[in-house]
Formats: sequence, structure tokens, C-alpha cells
Amino acid sequence: MNLAIRKKRFIEKFQTIGEEEKIARLEALLSKEINSEQPVAHTISGKELTSASYINRNQQALDSYYKGNTKTTPELLKKYGLGER
Repeated sequence: MNLAIRKKRFIEKFQTIGEEEKIARLEALLSKEINSEQPVAHTISGKELTSASYINRNQQALDSYYKGNTKTTPELLKKYGLGER
């Protein structure tokens, strides 16, 4: 079954729903699905991050921190050639 037919059938089923609460739940689900694919942040290099990728990157940062992979401010300044200020 192709996408156009699936969409048509979904719309037909959607139109038969008579309860406002069910419509509200479907709207919330659709909104969440659409919003999860929208960029919510950007990396320093300008790459767009979706909500899921943003959360994943933060989890990786936390995991790294808990493993003891940290650097002090002077170490970072030296690494990026900024010198101490």
C-alpha cells in the first residue's frame, strides 16, 4: 500500500472520531512527532540538533563526566590556543 492510500485511509478514520479527547490526544501526538524532528539547537559548527540528538549529546557528556573525563579551564584555554586571560 503506497503512502497516498495510507494517508487517505488515515484521514477517513480520523474523520469518524467523535470524541474531542481522542482528537486532542492525536493532535498532541502529531505535534510531538513533528516537533521532535525540528531543530532545537545548533552545534558550534552550525549543525542542527533535533530534540533527540540534543538529549543524546547531553547524555554522552554526562557519561563522560561521570567517567572522570574532565578538563580544567586552563587546560581548555591551552588546548585552543587562547592563553590565560
